Amino acid sequence: MMSTGLTTAERIKQAALTMFTESGYEGASLSEIAKAVGIKTPSIYAHYKSKEQLFLQLVKEVIVEERKQYMELLQAIAQEPIKDQVYRLFEFFTDLKHITTGQAFLKRTILVPPRHLRNQLRHDFMRYENELTEGIVAVLHKGASGGLFDKQEDERLIAAFYVCVDGLLVENQLYEEELFEKRKQMVWQSLWQLWTISARG
Repeated sequence: MMSTGLTTAERIKQAALTMFTESGYEGASLSEIAKAVGIKTPSIYAHYKSKEQLFLQLVKEVIVEERKQYMELLQAIAQEPIKDQVYRLFEFFTDLKHITTGQAFLKRTILVPPRHLRNQLRHDFMRYENELTEGIVAVLHKGASGGLFDKQEDERLIAAFYVCVDGLLVENQLYEEELFEKRKQMVWQSLWQLWTISARG
């Protein structure tokens, strides 16, 4: 059932977002999206010229939505202890129980991008990751000024952070929730030890 009060274009996007998230790009058809909205398939073309354009528009809008949440998080945690800030950032990427449909769509697309859009999406995702990284580095540098981290190790520490959160994204698809949460906490402990060991050494 589509939400009321939305324009047809918005309802199309809402239905498409759900279907792309559940079935992927290849598994979702415009006819199914149109059926969910309650319109004929040709009516979609009055709003989007192709499934590809609709998909890319959703990617763009979800990135904007998630970026806003991320920036709000950075502001909210700015006065917290550094370890808590790093954990909150870690949770932003790995709290997969409370993500929006848009975030689930984005994570699926990152993991399994449509083959013919892979290069274009890789460029978009790398640009977005660079923006996310700026926030992580800012926290890292605050910690380095307090002796927690080695500022010269930025690249290695950021690489470790992304390997951990990306790995957990894959593990979430493989394991039951209880095991996933257990492994997630173990990964967090290992990540924190890795981030702080160079400063101690």
